[in-house]
Amino acid sequence: MAEIISRCGFRCDQCPAFKGNNNTPADQIKTAAGWSRFFGLKMSPDKIICNGCLSNECVGHDLPDSECPIKPCVLERGMNTCADCFDYPCEKLMERIRGVDEVISKFKGKISQEEYDTFIAPYDSRKTLDEIRDRRVDRID
Repeated sequence: MAEIISRCGFRCDQCPAFKGNNNTPADQIKTAAGWSRFFGLKMSPDKIICNGCLSNECVGHDLPDSECPIKPCVLERGMNTCADCFDYPCEKLMERIRGVDEVISKFKGKISQEEYDTFIAPYDSRKTLDEIRDRRVDRID
């Protein structure tokens, strides 16, 4: 699957809830268990399916990000991601980044590489957005 980056820097192509990665009930059960362990999210596995915020057909309306403040902000400013913004990183984004940073800190050295790759790396927005900014020819900062 090609790289798909959400408005806030989540890696949809790596996310276990994303439609191409979430093909069976077993996938949904695994995702629900991982999200519960690492992020404290309690979700029914059958509710875990997402087209990503780049889609106009948002199927993941029961997912934790259904009320995300990032997408409307990025669209209102006419940008693709937060990496394009002069206000990067803003308070809205920092709230999102803090959650993943806390999980990384809490579980560092206590999880397998597979668990990290599946349940933490897709949501490491700061890393993804910083990489996008570093690749830019017309640097914003």
